[in-house]
Amino acid sequence: MNSSVDLRQLAIDRGATTIAPRRRLLTRYVIPGAIAAGFLALVAWSLRDFAFPPTAVTVSPVISVRSAQQRGGSPLFQAAGWIEPRPTPIRVAALAPGIVESLLVVDDQPIRKGEPIAKLVVEDAQLALERAEADVKLREAEMDEAKSNLVAANTRLEEPVHLEAILGDSEAMLAQLETLLKNLPFETTRAIARREYAQIDFESKERIRTSIAAREVDAAKSEFDAADALVRELQQRQSALESQQTALRQRRDAIKRQLELLTDEKKAVGESTARLKAAEARVAQAKVQMAEAQLRLDRMTISAPVTGRIYQLIGHPGAKVGGDLTRSVGYDGSTIVTMYQPDKLQVRVDVRFEDVPHVSLRQSVEINNPALSAPLTGQVLYISSEADIQKNTLQVKVALDNPPPFFKPEMLVDVTFLEPQHQVASTEPNQQRQLLIPATAIHTSGLGDFVWLADQSDRRAVRQAIKTGAKVDDLVEIADGLNVTSRVITSAVRPLAEGDRIVVQEDASPAANASPQRSQLSRLPSAGNS
Repeated sequence: MNSSVDLRQLAIDRGATTIAPRRRLLTRYVIPGAIAAGFLALVAWSLRDFAFPPTAVTVSPVISVRSAQQRGGSPLFQAAGWIEPRPTPIRVAALAPGIVESLLVVDDQPIRKGEPIAKLVVEDAQLALERAEADVKLREAEMDEAKSNLVAANTRLEEPVHLEAILGDSEAMLAQLETLLKNLPFETTRAIARREYAQIDFESKERIRTSIAAREVDAAKSEFDAADALVRELQQRQSALESQQTALRQRRDAIKRQLELLTDEKKAVGESTARLKAAEARVAQAKVQMAEAQLRLDRMTISAPVTGRIYQLIGHPGAKVGGDLTRSVGYDGSTIVTMYQPDKLQVRVDVRFEDVPHVSLRQSVEINNPALSAPLTGQVLYISSEADIQKNTLQVKVALDNPPPFFKPEMLVDVTFLEPQHQVASTEPNQQRQLLIPATAIHTSGLGDFVWLADQSDRRAVRQAIKTGAKVDDLVEIADGLNVTSRVITSAVRPLAEGDRIVVQEDASPAANASPQRSQLSRLPSAGNS
Protein backbone atom coordinates (compact mmCIF):
# COMPACT_ATOMS: atom_id res chain seq x y z
CA MET A 1 0.00 0.00 0.00
CA ASN A 2 1.63 3.16 -1.21
CA SER A 3 0.75 6.56 0.28
CA SER A 4 2.60 9.92 0.17
CA VAL A 5 3.14 11.84 3.40
CA ASP A 6 3.49 15.61 3.41
CA LEU A 7 6.01 16.44 6.14
CA ARG A 8 4.97 20.09 6.11
CA GLN A 9 1.72 19.06 7.77
CA LEU A 10 3.70 17.87 10.77
CA ALA A 11 5.47 21.23 11.26
CA ILE A 12 4.33 23.32 14.23
CA ASP A 13 3.63 26.93 13.50
CA ARG A 14 5.18 28.86 16.40
CA GLY A 15 4.58 32.23 14.91
CA ALA A 16 7.18 34.63 13.60
CA THR A 17 9.29 36.30 16.33
CA THR A 18 11.22 39.45 15.73
CA ILE A 19 14.55 39.86 17.62
CA ALA A 20 15.22 43.50 18.22
CA PRO A 21 18.90 44.47 17.84
CA ARG A 22 20.57 45.48 21.08
CA ARG A 23 21.75 49.01 21.21
CA ARG A 24 25.35 49.27 22.23
CA LEU A 25 25.59 53.01 22.58
CA LEU A 26 28.52 52.90 25.04
CA THR A 27 30.86 50.90 22.85
CA ARG A 28 29.72 52.31 19.50
CA TYR A 29 29.41 56.00 20.24
CA VAL A 30 30.47 57.11 23.73
CA ILE A 31 33.94 55.51 23.93
CA PRO A 32 34.99 56.37 20.35
CA GLY A 33 33.71 59.90 20.90
CA ALA A 34 35.71 60.24 24.12
CA ILE A 35 38.85 58.97 22.38
CA ALA A 36 38.37 61.41 19.53
CA ALA A 37 37.75 64.28 21.96
CA GLY A 38 40.87 63.38 23.93
CA PHE A 39 42.93 63.24 20.76
CA LEU A 40 41.61 66.62 19.65
CA ALA A 41 42.37 68.07 23.10
CA LEU A 42 45.93 66.69 22.91
CA VAL A 43 46.41 68.19 19.46
CA ALA A 44 45.02 71.51 20.67
CA TRP A 45 47.36 71.47 23.68
CA SER A 46 50.38 70.72 21.49
CA LEU A 47 49.40 73.54 19.13
CA ARG A 48 48.75 76.09 21.86
CA ASP A 49 52.19 77.65 21.37
CA PHE A 50 51.29 78.24 17.73
CA ALA A 51 47.79 79.49 18.44
CA PHE A 52 48.74 81.46 21.56
CA PRO A 53 52.52 81.90 21.37
CA PRO A 54 54.40 82.88 24.58
CA THR A 55 55.88 86.33 24.83
CA ALA A 56 59.49 86.53 23.67
CA VAL A 57 61.63 88.36 26.23
CA THR A 58 65.22 89.33 26.83
CA VAL A 59 66.61 88.72 30.33
CA SER A 60 69.64 89.98 32.17
CA PRO A 61 71.31 88.86 35.42
CA VAL A 62 71.79 91.14 38.39
CA ILE A 63 75.26 92.70 38.48
CA SER A 64 77.04 92.85 41.83
CA VAL A 65 79.77 95.45 42.36
CA ARG A 66 81.66 96.98 45.26
CA SER A 67 81.06 100.47 46.53
CA ALA A 68 82.65 102.55 49.23
CA GLN A 69 82.19 102.45 53.03
CA GLN A 70 81.64 98.78 53.93
CA ARG A 71 82.90 97.32 57.17
CA GLY A 72 84.17 93.78 57.76
CA GLY A 73 81.42 91.18 58.19
CA SER A 74 79.06 92.86 55.74
CA PRO A 75 77.44 90.67 53.06
CA LEU A 76 79.31 90.53 49.76
CA PHE A 77 77.18 88.22 47.66
CA GLN A 78 74.90 85.22 47.98
CA ALA A 79 75.04 81.83 46.27
CA ALA A 80 73.18 78.55 46.42
CA GLY A 81 74.79 75.51 47.98
CA TRP A 82 74.18 71.89 48.89
CA ILE A 83 75.15 70.11 52.07
CA GLU A 84 77.49 67.14 51.69
CA PRO A 85 79.69 64.99 53.96
CA ARG A 86 83.10 66.35 54.86
CA PRO A 87 85.49 65.69 53.30
CA THR A 88 83.81 62.82 51.40
CA PRO A 89 81.22 60.14 52.13
CA ILE A 90 82.60 57.18 54.09
CA ARG A 91 82.60 54.12 51.86
CA VAL A 92 81.75 50.88 53.68
CA ALA A 93 83.09 48.06 51.55
CA ALA A 94 82.97 44.28 51.66
CA LEU A 95 86.50 43.15 52.51
CA ALA A 96 85.86 39.69 51.05
CA PRO A 97 84.00 38.69 47.86
CA GLY A 98 80.57 37.19 48.26
CA ILE A 99 76.82 37.47 47.73
CA VAL A 100 74.77 39.93 49.78
CA GLU A 101 72.32 37.94 51.87
CA SER A 102 70.61 40.80 53.71
CA LEU A 103 70.92 44.50 54.48
CA LEU A 104 70.41 45.39 58.13
CA VAL A 105 70.10 49.18 57.75
CA VAL A 106 67.97 51.76 55.96
CA ASP A 107 68.67 55.25 54.65
CA ASP A 108 69.71 57.82 57.27
CA GLN A 109 69.69 55.23 60.04
CA PRO A 110 71.97 56.14 62.97
CA ILE A 111 74.56 53.45 63.62
CA ARG A 112 77.46 53.01 66.01
CA LYS A 113 80.94 51.82 65.22
CA GLY A 114 81.09 48.03 65.01
CA GLU A 115 77.36 47.46 64.53
CA PRO A 116 76.45 45.14 61.62
CA ILE A 117 75.36 46.76 58.37
CA ALA A 118 74.96 43.79 56.02
CA LYS A 119 75.52 40.04 55.89
CA LEU A 120 76.96 37.97 53.06
CA VAL A 121 76.27 34.31 52.34
CA VAL A 122 78.49 32.42 54.82
CA GLU A 123 78.29 28.78 53.65
CA ASP A 124 81.36 28.91 51.40
CA ALA A 125 83.43 30.68 54.04
CA GLN A 126 82.29 28.22 56.72
CA LEU A 127 83.36 25.22 54.62
CA ALA A 128 86.69 26.87 53.86
CA LEU A 129 87.28 27.38 57.59
CA GLU A 130 86.48 23.74 58.38
CA ARG A 131 88.86 22.59 55.65
CA ALA A 132 91.59 24.85 57.05
CA GLU A 133 91.03 23.49 60.58
CA ALA A 134 91.33 19.91 59.31
CA ASP A 135 94.53 20.82 57.49
CA VAL A 136 95.95 22.26 60.72
CA LYS A 137 95.24 18.99 62.55
CA LEU A 138 96.91 17.01 59.76
CA ARG A 139 99.99 19.23 59.85
CA GLU A 140 100.15 18.99 63.64
CA ALA A 141 100.11 15.17 63.38
CA GLU A 142 102.99 15.34 60.91
CA MET A 143 104.85 17.61 63.34
CA ASP A 144 104.31 15.15 66.20
CA GLU A 145 105.71 12.37 64.02
CA ALA A 146 108.74 14.51 63.21
CA LYS A 147 109.27 15.21 66.91
CA SER A 148 109.16 11.48 67.68
CA ASN A 149 111.71 10.76 64.96
CA LEU A 150 113.98 13.48 66.33
CA VAL A 151 113.78 12.08 69.87
CA ALA A 152 114.65 8.61 68.55
CA ALA A 153 117.54 9.99 66.52
CA ASN A 154 118.94 11.84 69.54
CA THR A 155 118.64 8.68 71.63
CA ARG A 156 120.53 6.64 69.02
CA LEU A 157 123.17 9.37 68.93
CA GLU A 158 123.57 9.61 72.69
CA GLU A 159 123.33 5.85 73.33
CA PRO A 160 124.34 3.94 70.16
CA VAL A 161 123.50 0.51 71.60
CA HIS A 162 122.69 -0.78 68.12
CA LEU A 163 126.30 -0.24 67.05
CA GLU A 164 127.59 -1.69 70.30
CA ALA A 165 125.52 -4.84 69.66
CA ILE A 166 126.93 -5.16 66.16
CA LEU A 167 130.44 -4.63 67.52
CA GLY A 168 129.85 -7.32 70.14
CA ASP A 169 128.68 -9.76 67.47
CA SER A 170 131.76 -9.00 65.39
CA GLU A 171 134.10 -9.53 68.32
CA ALA A 172 132.36 -12.79 69.23
CA MET A 173 132.68 -14.08 65.69
CA LEU A 174 136.33 -13.04 65.63
CA ALA A 175 137.00 -14.79 68.95
CA GLN A 176 135.27 -17.91 67.69
CA LEU A 177 137.37 -17.84 64.54
CA GLU A 178 140.57 -17.35 66.47
CA THR A 179 139.64 -20.34 68.63
CA LEU A 180 139.23 -22.40 65.48
CA LEU A 181 142.64 -21.28 64.28
CA LYS A 182 144.20 -22.21 67.61
CA ASN A 183 142.56 -25.65 67.55
CA LEU A 184 143.32 -26.27 63.87
CA PRO A 185 146.84 -27.79 64.41
CA PHE A 186 145.47 -30.18 66.98
CA GLU A 187 142.62 -31.21 64.75
CA THR A 188 145.08 -31.67 61.88
CA THR A 189 147.33 -33.89 64.01
CA ARG A 190 144.33 -35.90 65.14
CA ALA A 191 143.16 -36.25 61.56
CA ILE A 192 146.62 -37.39 60.37
CA ALA A 193 146.75 -39.99 63.10
CA ARG A 194 143.30 -41.21 62.20
CA ARG A 195 144.34 -41.37 58.51
CA GLU A 196 147.44 -43.39 59.35
CA TYR A 197 145.37 -45.81 61.38
CA ALA A 198 142.86 -46.12 58.56
CA GLN A 199 145.67 -46.70 56.07
CA ILE A 200 147.21 -49.47 58.16
CA ASP A 201 143.77 -51.05 58.64
CA PHE A 202 143.06 -50.89 54.92
CA GLU A 203 146.42 -52.35 53.90
CA SER A 204 146.12 -55.22 56.36
CA LYS A 205 142.66 -56.10 55.16
CA GLU A 206 143.82 -55.79 51.55
CA ARG A 207 146.44 -58.49 52.17
CA ILE A 208 143.91 -60.92 53.57
CA ARG A 209 141.16 -60.05 51.06
CA THR A 210 140.69 -63.67 50.21
CA SER A 211 140.01 -64.68 53.76
CA ILE A 212 137.62 -61.87 54.70
CA ALA A 213 134.53 -60.43 53.23
CA ALA A 214 134.95 -57.88 50.43
CA ARG A 215 132.60 -55.54 52.28
CA GLU A 216 135.08 -55.14 55.12
CA VAL A 217 137.83 -54.24 52.64
CA ASP A 218 135.60 -51.64 51.05
CA ALA A 219 134.69 -50.19 54.45
CA ALA A 220 138.36 -49.91 55.38
CA LYS A 221 139.03 -48.25 52.03
CA SER A 222 136.22 -45.76 52.62
CA GLU A 223 137.45 -44.97 56.12
CA PHE A 224 140.93 -44.34 54.81
CA ASP A 225 139.68 -42.04 52.03
CA ALA A 226 137.55 -40.04 54.50
CA ALA A 227 140.47 -39.60 56.88
CA ASP A 228 142.73 -38.53 54.03
CA ALA A 229 140.13 -36.00 52.81
CA LEU A 230 139.77 -34.58 56.31
CA VAL A 231 143.53 -34.12 56.55
CA ARG A 232 143.65 -32.27 53.24
CA GLU A 233 140.62 -30.14 54.27
CA LEU A 234 142.24 -29.14 57.55
CA GLN A 235 145.45 -28.32 55.77
CA GLN A 236 143.58 -26.02 53.31
CA ARG A 237 141.33 -24.53 56.02
CA GLN A 238 144.24 -22.67 57.54
CA SER A 239 144.47 -20.06 54.77
CA ALA A 240 140.70 -19.62 54.56
CA LEU A 241 140.39 -19.10 58.29
CA GLU A 242 143.23 -16.60 58.27
CA SER A 243 141.53 -14.61 55.47
CA GLN A 244 138.25 -14.73 57.36
CA GLN A 245 140.07 -13.62 60.50
CA THR A 246 141.50 -10.60 58.66
CA ALA A 247 138.04 -9.68 57.33
CA LEU A 248 136.46 -9.97 60.77
CA ARG A 249 139.18 -7.82 62.29
CA GLN A 250 138.59 -5.15 59.61
CA ARG A 251 134.85 -5.28 60.20
CA ARG A 252 135.39 -4.99 63.94
CA ASP A 253 137.67 -2.01 63.49
CA ALA A 254 135.17 -0.36 61.09
CA ILE A 255 132.37 -0.79 63.60
CA LYS A 256 134.56 0.65 66.32
CA ARG A 257 135.33 3.65 64.11
CA GLN A 258 131.66 4.03 63.24
CA LEU A 259 130.87 3.93 66.93
CA GLU A 260 133.39 6.69 67.50
CA LEU A 261 132.20 8.91 64.61
CA LEU A 262 128.44 8.13 64.74
CA THR A 263 128.07 9.61 61.23
CA ASP A 264 124.75 8.00 60.39
CA GLU A 265 123.28 8.91 63.75
CA LYS A 266 124.35 12.53 63.44
CA LYS A 267 122.92 12.62 59.92
CA ALA A 268 119.68 11.13 61.19
CA VAL A 269 119.50 13.80 63.91
CA GLY A 270 120.08 16.56 61.34
CA GLU A 271 117.48 15.14 58.96
CA SER A 272 114.97 14.71 61.78
CA THR A 273 115.60 18.29 62.92
CA ALA A 274 115.05 19.57 59.38
CA ARG A 275 111.88 17.51 59.03
CA LEU A 276 110.64 18.88 62.34
CA LYS A 277 111.29 22.45 61.22
CA ALA A 278 109.51 21.78 57.93
CA ALA A 279 106.59 20.26 59.82
CA GLU A 280 106.46 23.27 62.14
CA ALA A 281 106.51 25.59 59.12
CA ARG A 282 103.67 23.64 57.52
CA VAL A 283 101.73 23.90 60.78
CA ALA A 284 102.32 27.66 60.88
CA GLN A 285 101.28 27.94 57.24
CA ALA A 286 98.14 25.92 57.89
CA LYS A 287 97.33 28.11 60.89
CA VAL A 288 97.74 31.21 58.73
CA GLN A 289 95.34 29.72 56.19
CA MET A 290 92.94 28.91 59.01
CA ALA A 291 93.23 32.48 60.30
CA GLU A 292 92.55 33.77 56.78
CA ALA A 293 89.52 31.50 56.54
CA GLN A 294 88.31 32.71 59.94
CA LEU A 295 88.90 36.31 58.89
CA ARG A 296 86.94 35.76 55.69
CA LEU A 297 84.12 34.21 57.69
CA ASP A 298 84.14 37.19 60.06
CA ARG A 299 84.08 39.53 57.07
CA MET A 300 80.83 37.98 55.90
CA THR A 301 79.31 40.37 58.44
CA ILE A 302 80.04 43.96 57.36
CA SER A 303 80.27 46.36 60.28
CA ALA A 304 80.23 50.14 60.54
CA PRO A 305 83.76 51.61 60.59
CA VAL A 306 82.66 54.77 62.44
CA THR A 307 79.71 56.14 64.34
CA GLY A 308 77.39 58.07 62.04
CA ARG A 309 74.41 57.72 59.72
CA ILE A 310 73.72 55.75 56.56
CA TYR A 311 74.04 57.95 53.49
CA GLN A 312 73.33 55.72 50.48
CA LEU A 313 72.51 52.04 49.98
CA ILE A 314 74.70 50.78 47.15
CA GLY A 315 74.58 46.99 47.42
CA HIS A 316 71.33 45.03 47.36
CA PRO A 317 70.42 41.51 48.55
CA GLY A 318 71.50 38.99 45.95
CA ALA A 319 74.17 41.24 44.45
CA LYS A 320 77.71 39.97 44.05
CA VAL A 321 80.29 42.19 45.71
CA GLY A 322 84.04 42.20 45.92
CA GLY A 323 84.79 40.86 42.44
CA ASP A 324 87.06 42.57 39.97
CA LEU A 325 84.31 42.71 37.33
CA THR A 326 81.55 44.07 39.56
CA ARG A 327 81.10 47.82 39.34
CA SER A 328 78.40 50.33 40.24
CA VAL A 329 77.94 53.93 39.25
CA GLY A 330 80.43 56.06 41.17
CA TYR A 331 81.73 53.18 43.32
CA ASP A 332 83.68 49.99 42.90
CA GLY A 333 82.10 46.58 43.18
CA SER A 334 82.87 46.08 46.88
CA THR A 335 80.85 49.06 48.20
CA ILE A 336 77.79 48.12 50.25
CA VAL A 337 76.72 51.47 51.72
CA THR A 338 78.11 54.93 52.28
CA MET A 339 77.98 56.78 55.59
CA TYR A 340 78.40 60.29 56.87
CA GLN A 341 79.00 61.83 60.27
CA PRO A 342 76.38 64.47 61.20
CA ASP A 343 78.96 66.57 62.99
CA LYS A 344 81.23 66.68 59.94
CA LEU A 345 79.35 68.40 57.11
CA GLN A 346 80.28 70.96 54.51
CA VAL A 347 78.49 73.01 51.87
CA ARG A 348 79.22 72.78 48.16
CA VAL A 349 78.58 76.29 46.82
CA ASP A 350 78.31 77.26 43.15
CA VAL A 351 79.94 80.70 42.92
CA ARG A 352 79.58 82.74 39.76
CA PHE A 353 82.79 83.62 37.96
CA GLU A 354 82.39 87.33 38.67
CA ASP A 355 82.22 86.63 42.43
CA VAL A 356 85.18 84.25 42.57
CA PRO A 357 87.76 87.08 43.12
CA HIS A 358 85.93 87.99 46.33
CA VAL A 359 86.34 84.51 47.84
CA SER A 360 89.31 83.70 50.07
CA LEU A 361 90.34 80.84 52.33
CA ARG A 362 88.89 80.87 55.87
CA GLN A 363 86.48 83.61 54.81
CA SER A 364 83.42 83.82 57.05
CA VAL A 365 80.02 82.94 55.61
CA GLU A 366 76.43 82.66 56.79
CA ILE A 367 74.35 79.60 55.92
CA ASN A 368 70.58 79.91 55.88
CA ASN A 369 67.77 77.46 55.35
CA PRO A 370 64.00 77.63 55.97
CA ALA A 371 64.43 75.02 58.71
CA LEU A 372 66.79 77.28 60.65
CA SER A 373 65.62 79.84 63.17
CA ALA A 374 68.87 81.78 62.74
CA PRO A 375 71.67 81.58 60.17
CA LEU A 376 74.64 79.33 60.85
CA THR A 377 78.24 80.42 60.59
CA GLY A 378 80.99 78.77 58.61
CA GLN A 379 84.18 79.45 56.74
CA VAL A 380 85.63 78.71 53.34
CA LEU A 381 87.65 75.48 53.27
CA TYR A 382 89.02 75.62 49.75
CA ILE A 383 88.16 76.63 46.20
CA SER A 384 87.80 73.92 43.60
CA SER A 385 90.24 73.83 40.72
CA GLU A 386 87.64 72.78 38.15
CA ALA A 387 84.81 74.96 36.86
CA ASP A 388 81.35 74.00 35.66
CA ILE A 389 81.23 75.15 32.04
CA GLN A 390 77.47 74.61 31.82
CA LYS A 391 76.56 76.81 34.80
CA ASN A 392 79.58 79.14 34.52
CA THR A 393 80.33 78.62 38.19
CA LEU A 394 83.18 77.46 40.36
CA GLN A 395 82.64 75.22 43.35
CA VAL A 396 83.66 76.47 46.79
CA LYS A 397 83.67 74.20 49.84
CA VAL A 398 82.43 75.76 53.08
CA ALA A 399 82.80 74.15 56.49
CA LEU A 400 79.81 74.19 58.85
CA ASP A 401 80.33 75.17 62.49
CA ASN A 402 78.24 72.86 64.71
CA PRO A 403 75.67 71.75 62.09
CA PRO A 404 72.19 71.04 63.50
CA PRO A 405 71.10 67.39 63.69
CA PHE A 406 68.38 67.84 61.05
CA PHE A 407 70.88 68.88 58.37
CA LYS A 408 71.16 66.12 55.77
CA PRO A 409 73.33 65.73 52.69
CA GLU A 410 71.93 67.29 49.50
CA MET A 411 69.80 69.82 51.43
CA LEU A 412 69.69 73.17 49.65
CA VAL A 413 70.97 76.19 51.57
CA ASP A 414 71.68 79.85 50.84
CA VAL A 415 75.26 80.90 51.55
CA THR A 416 76.09 84.56 52.12
CA PHE A 417 79.77 85.43 51.83
CA LEU A 418 80.85 88.12 54.28
CA GLU A 419 83.47 90.81 53.97
CA PRO A 420 86.69 89.61 55.64
CA GLN A 421 87.83 91.43 58.76
CA HIS A 422 90.99 93.35 57.90
CA GLN A 423 92.82 96.50 58.92
CA VAL A 424 92.57 99.45 56.52
CA ALA A 425 93.91 102.98 56.59
CA SER A 426 91.52 105.75 57.60
CA THR A 427 91.99 107.44 54.24
CA GLU A 428 91.32 104.21 52.32
CA PRO A 429 87.61 103.56 51.73
CA ASN A 430 86.18 100.13 52.45
CA GLN A 431 84.34 98.27 49.73
CA GLN A 432 80.64 97.37 49.80
CA ARG A 433 78.69 95.02 47.56
CA GLN A 434 75.81 96.59 45.56
CA LEU A 435 73.34 95.17 43.05
CA LEU A 436 72.77 96.81 39.65
CA ILE A 437 70.36 96.14 36.79
CA PRO A 438 69.79 97.83 33.42
CA ALA A 439 67.54 100.87 33.59
CA THR A 440 65.37 99.44 30.79
CA ALA A 441 64.21 96.67 33.12
CA ILE A 442 62.65 99.08 35.65
CA HIS A 443 58.96 100.00 35.35
CA THR A 444 56.96 102.52 37.38
CA SER A 445 53.35 102.32 38.56
CA GLY A 446 51.22 103.94 41.19
CA LEU A 447 52.58 101.47 43.76
CA GLY A 448 56.21 102.30 42.99
CA ASP A 449 59.00 100.81 40.92
CA PHE A 450 58.93 97.17 39.88
CA VAL A 451 60.61 94.75 37.50
CA TRP A 452 59.54 91.66 35.67
CA LEU A 453 61.44 88.51 36.72
CA ALA A 454 61.81 85.47 34.49
CA ASP A 455 60.81 82.30 36.32
CA GLN A 456 62.59 79.92 33.98
CA SER A 457 61.37 76.79 35.78
CA ASP A 458 57.68 77.64 35.10
CA ARG A 459 58.43 79.88 32.10
CA ARG A 460 56.27 82.63 33.57
CA ALA A 461 56.71 86.35 34.13
CA VAL A 462 56.63 87.40 37.80
CA ARG A 463 56.20 90.99 38.97
CA GLN A 464 58.61 92.08 41.72
CA ALA A 465 58.56 95.40 43.58
CA ILE A 466 61.96 97.03 44.12
CA LYS A 467 63.65 100.01 45.74
CA THR A 468 66.11 101.86 43.56
CA GLY A 469 69.20 103.84 44.43
CA ALA A 470 71.82 105.76 42.47
CA LYS A 471 72.08 105.58 38.68
CA VAL A 472 75.19 105.54 36.54
CA ASP A 473 74.75 105.55 32.77
CA ASP A 474 72.28 102.77 31.91
CA LEU A 475 72.60 100.88 35.23
CA VAL A 476 70.53 101.50 38.36
CA GLU A 477 71.37 100.41 41.90
CA ILE A 478 68.78 98.16 43.60
CA ALA A 479 68.50 98.70 47.34
CA ASP A 480 65.87 96.03 48.02
CA GLY A 481 63.78 93.42 46.21
CA LEU A 482 66.42 91.48 44.23
CA ASN A 483 69.37 89.19 44.85
CA VAL A 484 72.31 88.07 42.77
CA THR A 485 70.45 85.03 41.46
CA SER A 486 67.53 87.02 40.01
CA ARG A 487 66.97 87.30 36.26
CA VAL A 488 65.20 90.48 35.20
CA ILE A 489 63.35 90.97 31.92
CA THR A 490 64.81 93.94 30.07
CA SER A 491 62.52 93.89 27.02
CA ALA A 492 59.48 92.06 25.64
CA VAL A 493 57.72 92.00 22.28
CA ARG A 494 54.45 93.06 23.96
CA PRO A 495 53.33 94.28 27.38
CA LEU A 496 53.49 91.67 30.14
CA ALA A 497 51.00 90.67 32.79
CA GLU A 498 51.45 88.64 35.97
CA GLY A 499 51.81 84.95 35.10
CA ASP A 500 52.21 85.42 31.32
CA ARG A 501 54.01 82.60 29.57
CA ILE A 502 57.41 83.68 28.27
CA VAL A 503 60.20 82.32 26.14
CA VAL A 504 63.74 83.65 26.51
CA GLN A 505 65.08 84.54 23.08
CA GLU A 506 68.18 86.36 24.27
CA ASP A 507 70.09 86.46 27.55
CA ALA A 508 71.67 89.87 27.64
CA SER A 509 74.40 89.67 30.27
CA PRO A 510 75.55 93.15 31.15
CA ALA A 511 78.28 91.52 33.20
CA ALA A 512 80.01 90.58 29.98
CA ASN A 513 80.02 94.18 28.80
CA ALA A 514 80.31 95.95 32.13
CA SER A 515 84.07 95.53 32.60
CA PRO A 516 84.84 98.92 30.97
CA GLN A 517 82.44 100.48 33.46
CA ARG A 518 83.95 98.90 36.60
CA SER A 519 85.85 102.02 37.51
CA GLN A 520 82.64 104.07 37.33
CA LEU A 521 80.56 101.48 39.18
CA SER A 522 83.08 101.33 41.99
CA ARG A 523 82.44 105.02 42.66
CA LEU A 524 78.75 104.46 43.38
CA PRO A 525 77.76 105.67 46.86
CA SER A 526 76.35 103.24 49.37
CA ALA A 527 72.60 102.94 49.94
CA GLY A 528 72.83 105.02 53.09
CA ASN A 529 74.52 107.88 51.25
CA SER A 530 72.49 107.92 48.07
